[in-house]
Amino acid sequence: MVWRLAFLLALLLPDLPLAPFQGGLGPGWNHPLGTDDLGRDALLRLLLAASRSLGFASACALLALSLGLLLAWPGRVLAGAWSALRGLPPLLFLLPLAAAAGGLAPLPLGLLLGTLLAPHLEPALRTRVEGFRQSPAWAAERLLGASRASTLRRWAPWGWAQAAGLFPGAWLAALSGEATLSALGLGPGPGQDSLGRLLAEELPTLGGSPSPLAYAALATVLLLAAVSAPGKGQ
Repeated sequence: MVWRLAFLLALLLPDLPLAPFQGGLGPGWNHPLGTDDLGRDALLRLLLAASRSLGFASACALLALSLGLLLAWPGRVLAGAWSALRGLPPLLFLLPLAAAAGGLAPLPLGLLLGTLLAPHLEPALRTRVEGFRQSPAWAAERLLGASRASTLRRWAPWGWAQAAGLFPGAWLAALSGEATLSALGLGPGPGQDSLGRLLAEELPTLGGSPSPLAYAALATVLLLAAVSAPGKGQ
């Protein structure tokens, strides 16, 4: 979980400078993967785009887990609504919405993804929370007259420890959602580079005259798939 959270810092990194007169250069000492059409170093662009996508996924996963804990804590409030939301994958909501809006910027996309992932995390979180709610510690809190807010503050570290095991799954779902929308041209615009946008630009060239960046982007995706496999990268 920690290495995923480290990528949150990538969201603060500046864009690469443009140098159109150096666009389309082949691999060399100064540019190991060459440059893209706008003159950006292809290797640096791949690293920046992938890091931003990973940071975006981490932010979405944190939001989803926070909302999931809030849904699980009070008891079965609006249980029917959450069950209905869990019955459909988040992308089924996002695709028509993004298409109608002509694409979603990073902030609304992150908020929507995190909110739509939360109901899917709520059952597993509820299982963990219910055990605590039936414990003597919870009864003691109520007997002492502690408010819900103070109880939540005191037990927040415990709650996050319970949620940590679900973070990799939420992270991978958010990463896949952003990459899918960006690859379809419905994610963040050209001003916000991401792994999905890079894949949309480069992977089609694999059938013709692929660039080194296309192979590197594909290798990055395969590496992420291997690291994020169940039981790995926890």
